[in-house]
Amino acid sequence: MANFPALNPQSRTYTPGAAPSTPLGALDGDELMVRHANVVNGYTLRLGFTGLTQAQHFEITSHYMLHGRFEPFDLDPITLLGSGLTFPSGYSWIYVKAPDTTYTPDVISVSVELELVAPYTL
Repeated sequence: MANFPALNPQSRTYTPGAAPSTPLGALDGDELMVRHANVVNGYTLRLGFTGLTQAQHFEITSHYMLHGRFEPFDLDPITLLGSGLTFPSGYSWIYVKAPDTTYTPDVISVSVELELVAPYTL
């Protein structure tokens, strides 16, 4: 499993996940939550990179082309350096969508949105 490119982002936006559940209403007005699994889904991490070189931009886009939405991968420790974020062990990352690239004169900016998925075997 190939790691995400070893780049330190300028910005990180983290959204914690939640266990899949369904609310059920009772006749007396109370609401109960029925949990469907022992895993937590919906962790998202948005990474922003500014001032990339052509080679660094190619690393990110080629990684996306190889993995897309279906091939999970791990994050390089440099990507989370200094963030203090921790995630459940065994989980892997997938892309939510293609990286967004912005070109301005001499500056390449890329934003990447990732989702943490629970381990699974076929």
